[in-house]
Amino acid sequence: MYSAGEPARERRAHGFDRVAIAGALLGLYGLFGCSYLTVRATRISAPEGISAFAALGFGSLLLLSLPMAASLAFSLVRRRRRRDLALAVLSRFIVLFCLFEVGVAAHGIAGPDNPFARVSPGPGAWLVVMGGYMIMSSCREAARSRRTYKMFCWGFWAGLALLVFSGQLNDLSIMKELANRQDRFAGELARHLLLSFSAVSLGLVLGFPLGLLAFRKKAAGTGILAVVNTLQTVPSLALFGLLIAPLAWLGRSFPALSAAGVGGIGWTPALVALSIYSLLPIVHNTIVGFHILDPSVREAGKGMGMNSWQLFTRAEMPLALPVIAAGVRISGVQAVGNTAVAALIGAGGLGQFIFQGLGEAAPDLVLLGALPTVLLAVSVDAIMRRVSEWLRPGGMEALSP
Repeated sequence: MYSAGEPARERRAHGFDRVAIAGALLGLYGLFGCSYLTVRATRISAPEGISAFAALGFGSLLLLSLPMAASLAFSLVRRRRRRDLALAVLSRFIVLFCLFEVGVAAHGIAGPDNPFARVSPGPGAWLVVMGGYMIMSSCREAARSRRTYKMFCWGFWAGLALLVFSGQLNDLSIMKELANRQDRFAGELARHLLLSFSAVSLGLVLGFPLGLLAFRKKAAGTGILAVVNTLQTVPSLALFGLLIAPLAWLGRSFPALSAAGVGGIGWTPALVALSIYSLLPIVHNTIVGFHILDPSVREAGKGMGMNSWQLFTRAEMPLALPVIAAGVRISGVQAVGNTAVAALIGAGGLGQFIFQGLGEAAPDLVLLGALPTVLLAVSVDAIMRRVSEWLRPGGMEALSP
């Protein structure tokens, strides 16, 4: 926001929005330089690209290209006060209208008259959505200070929900794959979430004490960091493979463990490996969180008569929590992605669809697993970023409307 008394020279000092420029150019290239839709006569047929003009028609193409061109024009405006809110509105319209028109085109090609056809967004449609998201992200921080921004945000998410639940996108091939596997998808999604959450929780239970010990005892800290750094460098598939033999031996040697599910494949090795990968960000951020505390905080606490436990719980821990939460945020995003790989050892999750689609040469089945995984990772990142901000001193007041 700019105050009324801010000199015009300072307002004009802000440069062009380069990210928005790149997003607008990327979207325009997607409209006019790439195939907009990918069509298959059947699920296993060879794909055929369709241009945006053939897929949308002149009117819809014009309605989509004009806001993209307007975004490019607004991104060249130096005064952010005029620029950011316009870009926030235009970018959301671009994404929603692009998805709406993709659904309309899919219904015309693969509707009830041609149920075996498969229609997917082509490179052009993906570039338009990506360009719209780039424009959206470029003005997010600045536009957030305006009261109308929240209205546009809620309107955007409401529009996305309406597109999905109204059936507007049901003729897209990914939605047909979802309809054929609806019950299984719900189960694998729940398993993916549970495994990721369990791994991060176990990593936090182990990583926080290790990080605190590494901070308190410098000699122990060197060894702890060396171990967790080494474990982090092991590729996920290699770590899964290394765990198969010892966990299988434990399951064979101890029937109680076998009855509890411990074995060479399945949930147990996936949980162990994912928890190991969660350790480094949590341990590292725990050390950093306590290390950056101002020594005067500890001195003030001691001067107030606090003992070691009171000093830790009332002064040190509250100030270190935002940094520790940032480490949990990193671990959470990593866990969501690595859980998809764990499907290779029978752990289940959304990775099942990814690897099944790769085996069947069915890209839409791959997307059925990949897109929700990406959305989960982005959601975890956004939620934990808000938690980190809330945990900062005065964060609750800063986040309140």
